[in-house]
Amino acid sequence: MFFGKEVPKINFVILSPEPNIGRLKCTVRSIRNNYPKSSNIVCSVEKSIKKPQLEEMNEVCQTFRGGSTITSLINKGMKESEDWSMMIIEGAYLPKNVENRYSKWISSEKDILFPIIINHDRFGVPNRILCSFDECAINGLMIHKKFFFEVGKLTENPLKVSRKFWALDATDKGAKFKAVLGPKIF
Repeated sequence: MFFGKEVPKINFVILSPEPNIGRLKCTVRSIRNNYPKSSNIVCSVEKSIKKPQLEEMNEVCQTFRGGSTITSLINKGMKESEDWSMMIIEGAYLPKNVENRYSKWISSEKDILFPIIINHDRFGVPNRILCSFDECAINGLMIHKKFFFEVGKLTENPLKVSRKFWALDATDKGAKFKAVLGPKIF
């Protein structure tokens, strides 16, 4: 339940640092097959993309030029998205029921959700658990657009540094970071 209502609609922001139409189609197909009621799918691509390639990607989903860094792609994608937005790297497959898993943990627009990642050694034994915002994967990171811009855009620093500073500002504004176990976005 979400504030006593139904599960919120998730909007998807596909980040494309190395634009590839085949990978974009794969990701969009997985979203449309598994989330037919999703409101909005946008793609943010590197600014150096050629016009014919941009037009081809626009036929798959709305595509916008960002900058040359992953943080600029996130900023542009969030600008063009709506409400609850989940970030996915182009080429990733999004399985069913991720929205149900996430919606259980949403209590306000200031919640920031991200998947827990467990790295295994060659014998299948867990050897590292990534469960903090600055370490988390971009795939599956979900933020409300209004709160994202209330905190401010990510800086042009390296991604890990930029996320640390953004998280500090978000914490000052009342953010709650919630690591979610289970969504397998690959």
